[in-house]
Amino acid sequence: MTKALVLTDVTPRDGLQDATGFVPLEDKVALVTGLASAGFRHIEVTSFVNPDRIPMLCDADFLAPRVAHLSQDLVALAPNIKGVQRAIAAGIPAVMLVASASESHSQANLNHSRTEMLTILAEAASYAHAHGLRVHGAISTAFECPFEGTVPIAQVVELAEAYRAMGVATLNIADTLGTATPNSVKARIRALRDVADASMPLGLHLHDRHGWALANVAMAYEWDVRHFESALGGLGGCPYAPGAAGNIDTEQLVRFFEAQGVPTGIDLDKLTALRHQLLAVIDKNLPVAKEDAR
Repeated sequence: MTKALVLTDVTPRDGLQDATGFVPLEDKVALVTGLASAGFRHIEVTSFVNPDRIPMLCDADFLAPRVAHLSQDLVALAPNIKGVQRAIAAGIPAVMLVASASESHSQANLNHSRTEMLTILAEAASYAHAHGLRVHGAISTAFECPFEGTVPIAQVVELAEAYRAMGVATLNIADTLGTATPNSVKARIRALRDVADASMPLGLHLHDRHGWALANVAMAYEWDVRHFESALGGLGGCPYAPGAAGNIDTEQLVRFFEAQGVPTGIDLDKLTALRHQLLAVIDKNLPVAKEDAR
């Protein structure tokens, strides 16, 4: 596996997709620009999904062209060929495909069965490769499903093998609910070692319900995982996974690695200022309850 640490901030996509307060387009541009200024090359900027599914990201086609010049490592979530086409039109150089390890969450989150999603994603991956895009893969509910409980590791491995056949550049396993433990992280890494290698490095997308996320990062790093995703202020969560916690906090993740002597290249002062700026925007745009309206 590659030894270089790769941190991806997913605030503009995962962090905002279920935010209580809507973030206007200009503030999203400022967010992505601020992340790049703080040192992030890898940023998940938006999601090219049906706006009816994720209303908070309905401006994806307007945001992406405004920020595409900031880095060649920007990525956007694309659920199908149509999403890939939108990414191409917007100038985004890479797409993230996502499939759920559990059947119930696949139906709730993606409106398709696991088998149907693999067909859809294989077509999307082929189209993206043909048009020169980098393709990444993600497995949601890789640890626990809100409807089915603990997800069998074999189902995670099955999806990983499918992604490998699609030729994805990296494979992220997601702790969608934020309930993973260091032992469960280790178990999945060990099970995936024969599938995820130098040609398809393994990454970790962590949510943090119980405050164990940094312990999970430490375990994964010890087992040679070098790709991690996070969001400012621990924002985020899956709208279609009841009980899903927010993401691991970007500042905490950066401080953790810096404290271990692992350089991140991230300016923490800029990151902290950016978090305050974003939270102020969200707070300003919180919906007013009817009983409070005057």
